[in-house]
Amino acid sequence: MKNLIRLLSTLTLSLMVVACATTPLTTADGETFQDIQTKLLGDMPIPGGAVIIHDKSLILGSGDTWAGRVAIGAVQNSTETFTFFREQFQKAGWTLVSSTKTKNSILVFIKKDRTATIEIEDGSMLGKTGVMLTVAPRSSVTPPVGK
Repeated sequence: MKNLIRLLSTLTLSLMVVACATTPLTTADGETFQDIQTKLLGDMPIPGGAVIIHDKSLILGSGDTWAGRVAIGAVQNSTETFTFFREQFQKAGWTLVSSTKTKNSILVFIKKDRTATIEIEDGSMLGKTGVMLTVAPRSSVTPPVGK
């Protein structure tokens, strides 16, 4: 009997989690997840179906001037995720500075006075592709030339 109750409780909880994950997020003002994402992340595209991992993210500011890091779970594999960010960030006006495609891939972009670093790790988050998007102001300090 106890096992049946545990099984039903687990099943109910699982169904609630799935229902929450598949239901479009809207606020009392009628804003969708896409609206909120645009307000928070500005001109930084995120792959379709991706979720933001809130407890691993830190966003300071909003829109096109935010800084910090955003942890993302993408449903695409690491190669598709890499290609998405490489193409879509450039379409959004970001300049690709460097990229490395390996098991743990890295893309570095600049735009105006900001730098964005995207780290992509395959299958790191419950079968999802893990993405860490870090954004910071670009340094205006020129390093000294070696003697």
